[in-house]
Amino acid sequence: MVITSKMLIGAWRLESWSLIYDDGRAPEFPLGPDAKGMIMYTAGGQVSATLMRAQRPQNAPTTDLEKAASYADSFAYAGSFEVRDGSVFHLIEIATNPALIGLTSTRHITLEGDKLTLEGPDFSAATSRRQQIKWWRAATN
Repeated sequence: MVITSKMLIGAWRLESWSLIYDDGRAPEFPLGPDAKGMIMYTAGGQVSATLMRAQRPQNAPTTDLEKAASYADSFAYAGSFEVRDGSVFHLIEIATNPALIGLTSTRHITLEGDKLTLEGPDFSAATSRRQQIKWWRAATN
């Protein structure tokens, strides 16, 4: 099946975000195995992703320590996207991590019904791990 950008349009809810190591060690879950998140693809070619740890304080952070913990417990970026050769390319224009701005994230696409898996290199260069992000298509009302 040839995957097109049109097949990604809409909102997707996070199932899991893991780091898979080439040496076979157990995967890591940067925001925990029960992380929450959403990624949205628009027909105009924009992408926006927001992920967070499931168990977070309910109150707004007020101290510097609370603010740092809140930053560490979430991850977001937005920009444009393009699909070609079975992969999606996210050109990151804004991000909670400023080091990602201007990068292009490459993810191989596996699409099975309403389940989307994006897999590709880690954001950090020269690591022996890759990211695997699994999504379910969000229900429409």
